[in-house]
Amino acid sequence: MFLFPKNVTEKIGFEAIREATSKLAYSEIAREWIAQMTPASKHERVTLLLHQTSEMMDIIRETDTFPLQDLPDIRSFLSQSKAQGSLIPLDAFLDILVILSTARLSKNFIKNRKEHKPELFKVTESLIPLKEIEQEIRSKVTDQGSLRDDASAELQNIRKNLNKKKNELRSAINRVMTRATKDGMTSEEGATIRNGRMVIPVLAEYKRKIQGFIHDISSTGQTVYLEPVEALQLNNEIRQFEVQEQQEIERILIELTNYIRDNRSFIRQNQDVLAELDVILAKARLSLKLNGEIPTLSVGMEVGLKKAFNPNLLLKNLELKEEEREDVIPLDLILEDDERCLMITGPNAGGKSVAMKTLGLCALMNQSGYAIPADANSELPVFKGLFVDLGDDQSIENDLSTFSSRLQWIRETQKKLVDSSLILIDEAAAGTDPDEGSALFQAFLEQVITKPAKAIVTTHHGGLKLFANDHPHALNGSMEFDQASLSPTYKFKKGIPGSSYAFEIAQRMKLDKELLSRSRELVGSSKHKMESLITELEKKTQQAEELKRKYQSLKDKSAAEINKYKDKRETIERERSKIREKALKEAKSIMDGANKRIEEAVSKISEQQKLDKDEVKKVRKDINQHKEHIDTDLQELEDQAPAEETVDSTPPKVGDYVRFKEGNTSGQLVEMDGKNAIVQADGLRIKTKLKNLVKGPTPKKSKPLRARSNVIIGDSHFFDNLIHPTLDLRGMRTEEALKEVTHYLDNAIFRGLTSVELIHGRGNGILKDQIHSALHERTDIVEFHLATEEHGGAGCTIVILDS
Repeated sequence: MFLFPKNVTEKIGFEAIREATSKLAYSEIAREWIAQMTPASKHERVTLLLHQTSEMMDIIRETDTFPLQDLPDIRSFLSQSKAQGSLIPLDAFLDILVILSTARLSKNFIKNRKEHKPELFKVTESLIPLKEIEQEIRSKVTDQGSLRDDASAELQNIRKNLNKKKNELRSAINRVMTRATKDGMTSEEGATIRNGRMVIPVLAEYKRKIQGFIHDISSTGQTVYLEPVEALQLNNEIRQFEVQEQQEIERILIELTNYIRDNRSFIRQNQDVLAELDVILAKARLSLKLNGEIPTLSVGMEVGLKKAFNPNLLLKNLELKEEEREDVIPLDLILEDDERCLMITGPNAGGKSVAMKTLGLCALMNQSGYAIPADANSELPVFKGLFVDLGDDQSIENDLSTFSSRLQWIRETQKKLVDSSLILIDEAAAGTDPDEGSALFQAFLEQVITKPAKAIVTTHHGGLKLFANDHPHALNGSMEFDQASLSPTYKFKKGIPGSSYAFEIAQRMKLDKELLSRSRELVGSSKHKMESLITELEKKTQQAEELKRKYQSLKDKSAAEINKYKDKRETIERERSKIREKALKEAKSIMDGANKRIEEAVSKISEQQKLDKDEVKKVRKDINQHKEHIDTDLQELEDQAPAEETVDSTPPKVGDYVRFKEGNTSGQLVEMDGKNAIVQADGLRIKTKLKNLVKGPTPKKSKPLRARSNVIIGDSHFFDNLIHPTLDLRGMRTEEALKEVTHYLDNAIFRGLTSVELIHGRGNGILKDQIHSALHERTDIVEFHLATEEHGGAGCTIVILDS
């Protein structure tokens, strides 16, 4: 990506992102690369970077830990090993071992996940396992960084002899010390080392009493450090073995260095690949810290930032204590391909510059391979250039005023502008005559938007507002201003110009009335009228939005009421069916018993009075007809009962009958759009996520019901669309309440409600806690929280549904 001016990343806030990323890196090389990182400008490269970050974010979310750790910088050691016969320090081999083992572990880690992490697998394919060198270093160097005794047979023999002579020396010294101490000739110091040789402290007046060589005298002159004659030969032999040991150590280190030299290019390659992984890991860690999501890349120049937070404001908030953090207002900025210039107006400190910088910073992060703190459905183009004018480049050395520096920026931007660029201009036309400044910037913008580019401009000038209103590829936007409190809300509104609200703010600040009145006269009636119209328009817009919000709230409550009554109807129908089934079974049982008794009675009467056979047949026929009616009714109830469902794991397609995973609601899948789906159920069209559905069995066609005098058919459609938005659970036992909540939420989601209220009362909070635990376990709930005091407080829970 081409950046202008050179300090554009600092102006837009990207340097703070670099710094935060560097703190999360494990290696010095990765930190150097992050400092030099330039956003990509090719669609394919940006896609690759985002896929790498996305895969690494998934790994961080997993239970397994990626095997990167603090990576030492071994570049200087590799350089030292270049010359034949060279030797690198012993501690260098531990650092090299870290690089080699990390490379091997990282390669294996990704290889085991290559199907799900294809882009990271391509990176780790360049890692070269050097297990033989690992084993060679481990066989000679301890974990503490010293050379092992068994690094070679010669070293082992030397150290064995050296330790033997040291033991002999200690014994000899102890014997001399014991005699000298007994005779009162030594200080209380004990044996020590001087000039690499073991000596004993002797009081100066007795130095000639003990034969030996004096190596040192104390600062007071009262003690001399004497090597006894018994220790001279042993010390000499020890020094000789130490020289041999050092020579053997150097020989082993040269041998190890030769291994490093022969594989130097492979080791350096491993270090570079690990640094690349380190950069990807650091970007992924910061992305997760900011709750980032990977946006869709636009094919054209469409911009679709949804619920986008300014990354730097989030970082600053994270550095504060939780109670000191401020709310960060998200930005919704949607620009179509042909909407090339957005003019943002509004009061000072209303968030214009922050909105502009949010887009610029998200674009830089996106093209550098970061997830951005925005909704996952956000969309950004791949910009080939970023040109930023913040109007603060005064230069004493070059004798440039702020306005002169802005003109210089316009001149250079005209020369260097490339297609598909993002141009950000803050406070356009400031610093000079308003009319002339507006004309200059309008002419510049007219040239800019002849190209496929996006220009975001903040300004207070009415002329530029009119330009944005009249030009086919430009539009106005504003930062909302609360008319009631005369304070900014920091919310962006597309399509409507904003007012500076200078007089309104001055009035709130209690400036003199005469001064304000005179100011309005001086500004001119036409401009004052235009500003008043804008103010009135914004006021009307806010009122319309408030009405829309209230309408939606009433609509939701009505839908909730409708669904509640429909659920009640369904419950009544189910209970009625159960009661009827029970009655029919009881009737059948009675008829069976009656039939048996009648048969017995008829048999006795026939024997005693010879009852007419035709009469007996008629009685039997009547009984059998009643039994057939009861059997038919029971069979119809069984046919209407839902069959035991078997779960089909194949993904559903349009036309299939499906069931919601949460609850028992089912219907037919009629539309699919990516991850979204529409289900037709009971005459309603329910929009949901495809992941919430499983394929269900095709429902049986119900048999037509026979008309019977004892069955009353009511208006079954009256309750179809009724469900109450509030469920009162007070007085219920916990188990009963939880069952009621589950059934109620299933129906609420099924009917398309967005929010409901669960009234559980305050009490000891036991029922509330149980209900909250049940809500936590459901995946079809966006969030839930206690109501405000005026709506029930701790006695009521508001549930936001994923409908």
